[in-house]
Amino acid sequence: MSDLLVRQSMLQLAVTICASLGVTAAAVAYLRRYRLERPAIGTFDLRDVTILMTFIVVLPLFYLSLPYWVLTPFLVLTFGGALSIGLRPVLPRGAAWTVIGVLLGANLWVARTMLGTQTGWQLYWVCVGLVVFGAAVCVSNLYVQGGMRLRHAAWFTLALAVYDFTFSTVLPLTPKLADRFQGHPLNAAIGMRWDVFNAAIGVGDLLAFAVYAAAAYKAYGARAMRLVFPLVVVFGAAAPSLTPLVLHTFTRGSLNIVVPVQSWFGPPAFLLYRWMRAHYGPERTTAQFRADLDAEQVVRGLPHSQPVPVNN
Repeated sequence: MSDLLVRQSMLQLAVTICASLGVTAAAVAYLRRYRLERPAIGTFDLRDVTILMTFIVVLPLFYLSLPYWVLTPFLVLTFGGALSIGLRPVLPRGAAWTVIGVLLGANLWVARTMLGTQTGWQLYWVCVGLVVFGAAVCVSNLYVQGGMRLRHAAWFTLALAVYDFTFSTVLPLTPKLADRFQGHPLNAAIGMRWDVFNAAIGVGDLLAFAVYAAAAYKAYGARAMRLVFPLVVVFGAAAPSLTPLVLHTFTRGSLNIVVPVQSWFGPPAFLLYRWMRAHYGPERTTAQFRADLDAEQVVRGLPHSQPVPVNN
């Protein structure tokens, strides 16, 4: 076994664990502290999961077809919109847009001027990571607070498992997408470069972890987190990161590695949902979750979260 491959896998493991647990914990903390008022679009159901999966399948093809001079402004609008939704109840409007402008501007400046040095690459990943981290937390809460339940999240991760395996191994769309984003502004991943090694995990995987964790907390509270966090560490971070040490199929070129993370995470996440449903009973609705959370905070002497109108 190559020493380089071992070192690459260890870096991937460290990056993935930190990013996955960080985004997952932040999504749950945001759910507890801030309230996003959903648009009047009806009840979230499995049809919405199908629509979401269709969007996920089509979007990479769209990204690959665009020239960079069109793709970069599109990513600026996408990430800027996601961050604005989540920062709305956190900061005043002016402060929120200042933060967003600084984050996006730093991404553009570092990617254009500082790559080619070790420090430049590390700063690049810090700037990219802050935006992706915030976007994953914001969008996951938009879905979960908008009505997505753990049942929907479980089916979503199971569908992603099939998608991820298909487009990472059978039709290599994911590797092409990773290559296209590498070194360009607003890379849709959290990562780090150390020496000659580069490790990253995509925003889609982080969003799946965050959605599942937030939906599980909404459904069953803290007892669900004692199961979800180990699930994320073992099947979302450790297993995919260490797979290339056993299956060299996922190594292309020298150390270019793309492992279908959701193919590891999706099936056990679905089985865990079934186990919690059998042992904990029906899920709490969003209204029941908010009522329980407000009652808990009143007991603790804390102010409860306030809804923020979606048209602000």
